[in-house]
Amino acid sequence: MKDTLVKQLQPNVSKSKKESSNEELIKRVQIKDSPFEVITQDGYSFGVMGNYRLTEKSNDAKDIEKQLKKITWNRIIQIVMILDEVKSKIKKQEEV
Repeated sequence: MKDTLVKQLQPNVSKSKKESSNEELIKRVQIKDSPFEVITQDGYSFGVMGNYRLTEKSNDAKDIEKQLKKITWNRIIQIVMILDEVKSKIKKQEEV
């Protein structure tokens, strides 16, 4: 399991220390052998696949990780729906 810290910058933020509080710290943890990640921001964690959130917010990142590792019918249906939406978006881009 690899921990990665990512800073998300606000647009047009100057580099002065005074305005550095406009930066948000986001922690991303990749779930081994899966397309899922646990995102932790402002003390809350949730599971994602790409740009799509899969779980509700929680205070416990380990619980989110456990949820994402467990294969359920609900999770399978979520993934199929996400893949269908991505496929539709790609198809629309190709038509343009």
